[in-house]
Amino acid sequence: MKQKFSSTLIVSVLVVGFVVMFLSSALKGLYQVYFVDLATHFGGGRAALATAGSLFVLTIGLVSPVVGWLSDRVGPLSTVALGSVIAGVVLLGVTLVGSQLMLFTLLYGLLGAFALAAMTYVPMGILVDRLVAERFKAFAFAFVTNGTSIGFIVLSPLWIMLQQRVGWQPVFSWVGLIFLVPLSLALYWVARTVPLKPDPQAALVKHSVAFLLRDSRFFVLALSFASCGATMAFIDVHLVSFWQGEGLPSSVQASGLSLLGVLELVSGLMAGWLATRYNKGLLLMMFYLLRTAAVIVLLTTPGPLGTYLFAVLFGASYLGTVVLTSAFCFALYGAEIKGKVFGLLFLVHQLGALLATQLGALDFDRHQSYQLTLVGLATATVMAALASLWLVSARVAAEASAPPVAEAE
Repeated sequence: MKQKFSSTLIVSVLVVGFVVMFLSSALKGLYQVYFVDLATHFGGGRAALATAGSLFVLTIGLVSPVVGWLSDRVGPLSTVALGSVIAGVVLLGVTLVGSQLMLFTLLYGLLGAFALAAMTYVPMGILVDRLVAERFKAFAFAFVTNGTSIGFIVLSPLWIMLQQRVGWQPVFSWVGLIFLVPLSLALYWVARTVPLKPDPQAALVKHSVAFLLRDSRFFVLALSFASCGATMAFIDVHLVSFWQGEGLPSSVQASGLSLLGVLELVSGLMAGWLATRYNKGLLLMMFYLLRTAAVIVLLTTPGPLGTYLFAVLFGASYLGTVVLTSAFCFALYGAEIKGKVFGLLFLVHQLGALLATQLGALDFDRHQSYQLTLVGLATATVMAALASLWLVSARVAAEASAPPVAEAE
């Protein structure tokens, strides 16, 4: 039976989730903004340092099922508390490794990735599912996960400002202490107060996803979603470095990131609203074309005007591809297996991110520019847009050829 909670308690826990998502953006934001400083400190070049970022994005995909299992076993809030502790250990630990790039790579790429996965989408989804009434779940999940977007808007300019004045070790240490002490203790208390016990019947439900190997719709979604991951990873890891190489003023960089973050908020909400009214395949194609246009602007239009135009286009597409891919996943495969299917899609998303992270670094180290990488990203998103056309009639086809789903006893 679903546990009953007061409205005040529900709102309070959702605010806690929002704050965690807000702060969790620091794990990626600090690496992004201090990327050049870190590469200089460890002395291995950008390609060598990007290995940590590549491992990070791959590990997030690989550990997401583990985080889901852990959330089921011990509860989402306990999982988030564990993630906060590990995040603090990672941020403090990397300041103590000297110039050992391998130790930094293992700490950030493995433990840092687990920490981020344990504080974001998977456990927060389970938290909302167990805490909120059915008709309010979508709004509640949007509210909580928007913490990451607002963190991008608010914290990215802060990191850029600090990067001009303070070395990376003090900043990593300060943020690490916030995760390790006050946030972890607060989450531990909330987890004890609101245990959110798992549904004992959930473990009895078993569904196979082997049919996906024969489902062309899944492969279209997955390959398209890989381009989404690739472009997002370039933004996360290489965008600030690209702007720095272009000689863009830090004030323009900061305002560009904030503008991108604002449009990211609008993108997710707008995509959700449009998906209830228009064909999802056409919408997905349009969002991927927006992504293509953003990459082309970044490639061809330097300076403040091009920066702001890029931020508008990329921000407008940022969560649209994620929301519509998940909407397709849920519409095509139904509630019985959507979690497993989306988990696999997210893994492919992270593989695309891994590829773009490493190729971007290799491109710069060999050619002192990101031009070839950006051309590749533009090509990939165009192909994703064309593939999305195949999905225009997929919803109708799904009703006639829905995959077999085992029923719970």
